[in-house]
Amino acid sequence: MMKLLTASLQAYIAYTNLKLRRYIDDLEDEIDKLASVGDAASVLRIERLSKRIKREQLRSSGDNSD
Repeated sequence: MMKLLTASLQAYIAYTNLKLRRYIDDLEDEIDKLASVGDAASVLRIERLSKRIKREQLRSSGDNSD
């Protein structure tokens, strides 16, 4: 029973890590699209997305200093 529970928890952790990685990849893709536009609103959005990516990476590494 414990092996089943352990395997389930490991699968859940892997799933959440994959979900976070895909979220960050989507944000990076959006930054790439905005970079091709280059107007002021796009620059502001890129800055905000970059900060969000940094927060997500810090959160995923376990550092909750912000």
